[in-house]
Amino acid sequence: MSDAVLAAPPADAPTAPVTGACLELDLRDAGRLIDPEAEWPSLPGCLRPAAEAAIIDWARRQPKDAPLSILVRLPPSAMAEAAKLELAERVSAHFGRMAEEQAYTARVFLADARLSAAVGFAVFAASLLAVWTLYASYQGSTTARAIRETLSIIGWIAAWKPLEMLVHERRPILRRLRLLRRLAEASVRVAPAVRR
Repeated sequence: MSDAVLAAPPADAPTAPVTGACLELDLRDAGRLIDPEAEWPSLPGCLRPAAEAAIIDWARRQPKDAPLSILVRLPPSAMAEAAKLELAERVSAHFGRMAEEQAYTARVFLADARLSAAVGFAVFAASLLAVWTLYASYQGSTTARAIRETLSIIGWIAAWKPLEMLVHERRPILRRLRLLRRLAEASVRVAPAVRR
C-alpha cells in the first residue's frame, strides 16, 4: 500500500457533486490491495493487512453520517487484472465478512454481559439483604459489623464488572461494527488512472 495516496481528482477529470467521503487510491497494480493467494472459507482473496488497516483508519476519520466510497485508480495495463480479480466486489465482500464477524462478536459479548449482570445484581441484592438482616439482628456486635462491611464490598464488586461491560466496554465493539457495515456498503469503483 506504499504507493497508495489520497489524491484530488485530476484537473481534466469530470467532476460530480460530492455527496459523501471518497477515498482515492492510486495503485500500480491490484496486488497492492488484494492478496490473490490468501483464502477465506467462502471466497479466495482478501485485502492485504496494510490496505485493510489504512482503509479502516480513513473511514474512522470520516463524518459518521457521510456515505463512504472508494475509488481505485490503476494504470490502464492493470485494468484487466483488476477485472479478473473482481477487485471492487472483493473489497466490498471483505468488509462484509469483517462486519459479520464483528456482529457475532457483539452478540456474544452482549449475551455474556447480560448474564454477568444478572449474576452480579443477584449477588449484590443477596449481599444487601444479608447486611440488613445482620444490622437488624446484631447492631452492637463488632464481628457482625465486620461481616456486614465485607458483604457490602462483595456485593459492589459482583455488580461492578457487569456494569462496566454494559456501560463502557460494549461501545467500542458496537462502534467498530457500525464502521465495518459502512465500509461493506461503501461504493467501490475501479477506474484507469488519467495521465497528467
